[in-house]
Amino acid sequence: MKKLLFSLVFGLAVMSILVVPVTAGTIKTEYGGSEYFVESLSPGKEWVSEDGVYHVRGAQEAYVDEVSDARLCGDVVVNINANFQFADYPVIVYGPMWGTFRIENEDGYWEGSWVGQRTEDGYSYIRGVLRGHGDYEGLQVRANYARESPVFTDPFTVHGVVIQPGGK
Repeated sequence: MKKLLFSLVFGLAVMSILVVPVTAGTIKTEYGGSEYFVESLSPGKEWVSEDGVYHVRGAQEAYVDEVSDARLCGDVVVNINANFQFADYPVIVYGPMWGTFRIENEDGYWEGSWVGQRTEDGYSYIRGVLRGHGDYEGLQVRANYARESPVFTDPFTVHGVVIQPGGK
């Protein structure tokens, strides 16, 4: 029952970030590229519950995004929460993840939230929503990140869309 409830809540969370308000004149610009791990900034709070779940709250990692749209290139700080199950090497852990992130460059920054899953194969699939600030004010981003490797430091493949409501 717990797994069914979690799946339902997780599914609703994913669906809520996929809903994009569309108005007349909305411009959508697709982009792609990679996100590279730089360093772990903080392990956050970690503990293993009585049922063997490895909980992470408030971990922080630094990345660099190199993508085809210069507005989305820059330094990234990711805040991570997770409820992981343990697995054999090289996977180590798998389960649901979520958090916030910020991409910053000289023209402004993007802030948003993400939800994802590290699979039993150790692959990570993440969906994120960002709102622009500075020169990017009024813009939104929907992004998909995929790391099809169990190695935590391997790069993510990034695909997304920049949304300009009303054609700003």
